[in-house]
Amino acid sequence: MRRANLWKFILTMVLLVAAIWQLVPTLKLQGLTEQQKAEMSHDELNKLYSKAIHLGLDLKGGMHIVLEIDRQGMAKATGKQPNEVTDKELSDATDRALEIIRNRVDQYGVAEPSIQKQGNDRIVVQLPGVDQERARALIGTTAMLEFKLVQEDKVLQDVLDKIDKALLGEKGQALMSDSTMFGDKPFSSLLQFVSNSEMSAMEQDRELVVKALKDPLVQAAIPSDYEFAWGIKEDREGYRRYPLYMLKKQPEITGAALAEARMGVGSDDDPSALRVDFTLVRKYANSFSRITAANIKRRLAIVLDGTVKSAPVIQGRIPNGSGQITMGNATTEEARDLAIILRAGALPAPVSIIEERSVGPTLGMDSISNGVKASIIGAIAVILFMVIYYALGGLVAVLALAFNIIMLLAVMAAFRTTLTLPGIAGIALTVGMAVDANVLIFERIREELRAGKTVRASIDAGYERAFSTILDANVTTVLAAVALYFFGTGPIKGFAVTLIIGLAISMYTAILVTRMIFDWITVKWNLQKLPI
Repeated sequence: MRRANLWKFILTMVLLVAAIWQLVPTLKLQGLTEQQKAEMSHDELNKLYSKAIHLGLDLKGGMHIVLEIDRQGMAKATGKQPNEVTDKELSDATDRALEIIRNRVDQYGVAEPSIQKQGNDRIVVQLPGVDQERARALIGTTAMLEFKLVQEDKVLQDVLDKIDKALLGEKGQALMSDSTMFGDKPFSSLLQFVSNSEMSAMEQDRELVVKALKDPLVQAAIPSDYEFAWGIKEDREGYRRYPLYMLKKQPEITGAALAEARMGVGSDDDPSALRVDFTLVRKYANSFSRITAANIKRRLAIVLDGTVKSAPVIQGRIPNGSGQITMGNATTEEARDLAIILRAGALPAPVSIIEERSVGPTLGMDSISNGVKASIIGAIAVILFMVIYYALGGLVAVLALAFNIIMLLAVMAAFRTTLTLPGIAGIALTVGMAVDANVLIFERIREELRAGKTVRASIDAGYERAFSTILDANVTTVLAAVALYFFGTGPIKGFAVTLIIGLAISMYTAILVTRMIFDWITVKWNLQKLPI
């Protein structure tokens, strides 16, 4: 073997061994059953996932969600008008929201998540292999936790009397026309009182109560430093009720004071009930101790995103800054997710889901199966054509093609590139481009042989004259792929990435690897006639 070919051979072998080594985690992962995955430790499985080729949502299944920061909600939180919120403030809020969402997803334990900022006020989240409802709750929940004192006794009764009086007028009667219990207490008659501070509305009356609380007449009757908030639906004596509380608008402590939150089991009323135990940081633990000491026998509402999760009675001073949120009939997943959300912190502004796509794992497996089937059929057709039409040259092209595909998959695994269905299409197109380069070279060699040149001279001339054409074709295709990458989104980028990587490797295989094989064959057997 000539010196020039020796270094090509060594380089090619090194690249091939490195590529196979890089693909070992992917092959190992694909060979594992679901049971084997379940038996592996979380760290070991995550390590395997991190080194394997990542599968996109269209192949693995999962959720694609686009979130948008609510400008009005942000303005309300900062005490501004919506038009006063600048683009920079909106962008900063989006950056903070992105980090909080990433923290939530990391604690949730999703493998291979994709969380990216889009524009000034949007976040694109892709979560492979997660439940749709849990993903929506985990990401879209603002998680504004507040501790507010429940107002009771005389103040509450005075406010209810003012609301009843406000609704006795002509406008109030029109508003409450749906009520069958109007009388002289149109609002209070819709509520059931358990104690001086605990009241609730039946499920069929809740909508009317909500309607009344939004009316300007009623809002004017409520003192500016108080507000009404709903609790979680509960079943009592076969009836569905919604607790209603009048709270101090200014929270005593917010979720920013949380140091830790963990799911627990058991409460004073029900040993099997789920709960979330929380601990406050030392600075706020002292404040919490003073607040509880000054309000013994009063109710302290634990409010999450405007809904009262629980309102326990303060039995005494709580010196250690710890407490719990009872979860009622919640599932283990809901309790665990709430603990995750509280630990990660509240979003800086409310977010809304403006786009949502879900792909089931069955559809993902079908996509992989169909994509692989199509690629195999296409590869077999190409191999048969090349071998029949170009004989020895076809065999050389097939070897180069196999090297090309192995290298392409290895590079994708090394750079943690996500493989999508369009990415499989990019691989198929790469195969076609690689074969096209070989066809150009072989036709040039044929022309040189017909002109009467020797085998060695024909090979040299064929590669030299085909090089510029192959380079031009690949460069123009790469430019188009680069444009797709920078201006496209999601799956389009996956197609562009695989195409760019594939074209770079096909240039190497078409120009160097096949040339090295031809040189070795002609020298080894001293061919006087080339079957091509």
